[in-house]
Amino acid sequence: MSYVKSPPPDRKTRTPRIRLSPGACDTHFHIFGPQRRFPLDPGRRLEVEDCTLDDLLAMHNALGITRGLIVQSFQHGNAYEYLLHAMSREPGRFRACIIPAPDITDKELSILVEAGAVAVRYSFKSHREIDQNQLARFQGFGLQPHYLVHGESEIAAWRERILGTKGRFVIEHMGYPDPTRGLADPGRRFVLECLDTGRCWVKLSPRCSAEPVVPFADVLPFVHDLVRRAPTRLLWGSDWPHPNYFNPMPNDADLVDMMSEWAPDKAVQDLIMVENPKELLGFK
Repeated sequence: MSYVKSPPPDRKTRTPRIRLSPGACDTHFHIFGPQRRFPLDPGRRLEVEDCTLDDLLAMHNALGITRGLIVQSFQHGNAYEYLLHAMSREPGRFRACIIPAPDITDKELSILVEAGAVAVRYSFKSHREIDQNQLARFQGFGLQPHYLVHGESEIAAWRERILGTKGRFVIEHMGYPDPTRGLADPGRRFVLECLDTGRCWVKLSPRCSAEPVVPFADVLPFVHDLVRRAPTRLLWGSDWPHPNYFNPMPNDADLVDMMSEWAPDKAVQDLIMVENPKELLGFK
């Protein structure tokens, strides 16, 4: 099997210029390895370095982040042992968004939920179809659907399914709007439709930027529009260790410092970084 090699993160995390409030939460990141214990899926697309729980803790501690939602990477397939390990080592600090196998048992789901799993991840590139009976089963365990869609065709395929979601749901990476099209982009309009349901939360992210380096200024119009419209239903995610990112690697402190431009009002920063994830993800 031939894999695309994903560059490693900047491992020298500096201290951000802005000071995060207690309880700050990173709602989108991944961990990999140690692969000798937690091997990746043989059918994966990327080759990634070990970016372990200990590496993550060092990065978060440098940033002043004390809570987080571990998002299961597609490089793990449906394997969840590493998530159980992380949540069990740091009970109360982490929640998880999982990618369950179709034949996952109720017992396994109960174990994962007891450990801290709160969400299930759906990506158009991985699923194509959303099994509504299966989703209802997962929601019966208290797992929220988190959706990753990228581009008009993916949004069109899943639009009605996502908007018809019963209960709370999350859109990852701001729905990947195209910054070259500005606020008229259909992806942006879809995200607003989702927010209008009153049941949707959106993860702020610069991953859709067409610019190669910080501060990714072309995403500012989208971020400012969301902050103005729905400050109580926005989340922030670092996307560490930035898999499948081939531009100059940002220092994660730079991503935190972008909040001074994204949400200059400290009270709004605290909503996005502390209060919203606490309420949505069930942190104590």
